[in-house]
Amino acid sequence: MKNFSFTKFFKFAIALPIAIVVAAVIVLIACGGFNLGIDFTGGAMMTFAMGQDFDLNVVRAQVEAQGITDAVYATSGSGEDAQAIVRMHDLDDPDRETEIRAAVEEGLQAVYPNAAFLNIDRVGAVAGRELVQNAALSVGIACLLMLCYIWLRFEIHFGVTAVIALVIDVAVMLSMVAILRLQINSSFIAAILTIVGYAINDTIVIFDRIRENRKKYRREKNAKEIADLSVRETLARTINTTVTTLLTIVTLYILGVDSIREFALPIIVGLIAGNFTSIFIAPSLWGIWTDKKANKLALAKRKPSKA
Repeated sequence: MKNFSFTKFFKFAIALPIAIVVAAVIVLIACGGFNLGIDFTGGAMMTFAMGQDFDLNVVRAQVEAQGITDAVYATSGSGEDAQAIVRMHDLDDPDRETEIRAAVEEGLQAVYPNAAFLNIDRVGAVAGRELVQNAALSVGIACLLMLCYIWLRFEIHFGVTAVIALVIDVAVMLSMVAILRLQINSSFIAAILTIVGYAINDTIVIFDRIRENRKKYRREKNAKEIADLSVRETLARTINTTVTTLLTIVTLYILGVDSIREFALPIIVGLIAGNFTSIFIAPSLWGIWTDKKANKLALAKRKPSKA
């Protein structure tokens, strides 16, 4: 890796996320859009008072026995105050809903005698739309503030390329969720916001090394060569940081419950995408852009001025 040039593979590197996005668009067209969760489409939230500590898998088995396979489960309280919360899409059929509620209650009582239906709440789709809007606004504000910060600390070229890399990270996360038909809910929104904050860290570390090497090799190397050198010098740190985090998140995904997995899997995708863009895209894009600007200025200086 001593003389490896990352900028030479920029076209191939940028082609990979583009290919993933195109594949996702095809899947979305074929499947009729994203697999939206109850947080976005609205639905019903049933609460059962369990009267004791319980196994959530028992609740899941009872609900799935009624043909509901896309419900989301949660727990609240412990001991006598323990509750099981089941969120599912609105059935638009009160009789069917009552039938499911009674069957689940009866099945739970066979295992937990004190279990009883507590209440049912409606989740409106309007709240989901507001959640999407707020999430998009949060990502936009975060990118704008990062652009301003990197612009002030480095220069505008660094800021723009860092934001482009972040947009690619988010696009890849959305695309993989579409391809794998994962459910988009509030956990996924939290994962996106987490990656936006995490991925920029590796990029800034590389940019900081680029700034140092630029002062050191300004007359000896062009911007692409400086970018390659800086990535090579920080490569071990970048990879080690990501691998360390991945080990933890993958463990959570393997051992965690469904609600944890819904958060962990997008994080895993985002970490890999963020590492990829930090190494192959952001520094290379900065080097190519900076060299083109330098070449234009040099060409303009060589042109004879008109009398």
